Amino acid sequence: MADAVTALLGIAIVVGSAMLWIAIPFGGLWLVGELTSRAQGFLFATLGGIPLAMTAAAWFLYRVNDGYERSRAGEAGAGRRAPRALIDVPMTISATVALVLMAIWFFFYSHMWLVTPL
Repeated sequence: MADAVTALLGIAIVVGSAMLWIAIPFGGLWLVGELTSRAQGFLFATLGGIPLAMTAAAWFLYRVNDGYERSRAGEAGAGRRAPRALIDVPMTISATVALVLMAIWFFFYSHMWLVTPL
């Protein structure tokens, strides 16, 4: 039973990391775009709502990670170097994927340019 709980917590960490860096920002931008029609409303809603949603998700994710680490406490051998925390790997991968997706969107699909072409 404890192994199943540990596995579910591990899956929640991996999925939650992708949600934190990919689904919340892109979903937030889409949702605010559907709900607002003015640029100022879009700007204020995204600058206020998305960071708050990401902060709440990160707090929840680290609580899940704490439960995961406590469920694995008995597995660590004495005198061994502590293994890398599970949350480090999916957070790094999902943040990198989010940055790559943002760069692809900005350079290839965005219609807003930093310099007006002649």
